[in-house]
This record gives sequence, C-alpha cells and structure tokens, in this order.
Amino acid sequence: MQNYTIESKKIVITTNFPRERLDEFTQCASDPDLGFNLMNHGFQYPYTEEDAVAFIERNREAGNEIFAMDFFIFYENHFVGIIGLSDIDYDNSRSHVGYWTGKSFRNRGIAGEALGLVIEFARKTLKLHSLYTAALTENIPSISVLIKNGFSLDGIQKDCFKYDGKFYSAFAFSLVL
Repeated sequence: MQNYTIESKKIVITTNFPRERLDEFTQCASDPDLGFNLMNHGFQYPYTEEDAVAFIERNREAGNEIFAMDFFIFYENHFVGIIGLSDIDYDNSRSHVGYWTGKSFRNRGIAGEALGLVIEFARKTLKLHSLYTAALTENIPSISVLIKNGFSLDGIQKDCFKYDGKFYSAFAFSLVL
C-alpha cells in the first residue's frame, strides 16, 4: 500500500509509523477508557508493544483494493493517536471513519483537525461520496468533533453496546462529501 503523509498547521497524519516510536504508541493507547469510548471490546488494556505491532502490521487490503487505512497522528512531534477509514466500500463510495487521541492530548483540537484532513483525503484521493460513524451518547467531545466537521446526526442506536453488564446507546452520524 502506498504511504501517505498530510500536514496542517498543527498536526501531521501519516500511514507510515516509525517503529522506533512504539513506546509512545503503547503509552498513548494504554488507556482503560479507550475500548469503551471506541465501542470496541477488542481494544486491549493495558496496551502492549505486541498490540501496537499487530495493529501496524494488520492487513488493510485484498488483492489490489484497500479496505482500510489508518493514519498515525503527530502533534508537536509526539505520537498522539490514530484516525482511520475502515470498511471502505468503493461500490457505494463510502467508508466508516474512526479516531482516538491519547488522554493527555485531548481538548486541543487535534482530533477535529485530523478529521478535517481525512475528510479531504477521502474526497480528493479516494473519491468517496460519504463517511459514517457512531459515538456513544455520553461521548460529548467526540460528538462535538463530528458536528464541527459537518457531520449530520442520522439517528440513535439504542442499547447497541454492552459494557460491564450495562447497555449504552450511540448516535449515528454521516457526512456527504
């Protein structure tokens, strides 16, 4: 897969992760709240170097077709999180978008800026027509990031995520590019 690097005034996102920075990745990702906020039971805590290597090396294409892309987010030369496109559907010209930033890098506008860069990449490079995602109804910062980047609220997914024996609802969002 081709490597992409996109820069803005504040951040750099790249599909190429420098292996010598694995310790930053594991420190940033080792957050007990990430799996919950991402609605992902498979997100490991504590997050190990082996988890990071498995993520970096995971398959993102079938044949010559890319079905997922992950961008590593850097802010002031620190690894701070990931934003990615998954379930890329070329027939319907759409993709899921997801992101996270490490706890100590939140509330700085980083996720919002990274999302803006990925929106432009999806539109101009991948020629996609729309993006979609979901955010837990309790995850106000993520909801804010989506709304500030033009996503529309499509509805609510009631009790769609079970965590520690309790059900949580999520808002569904989309953006026509």
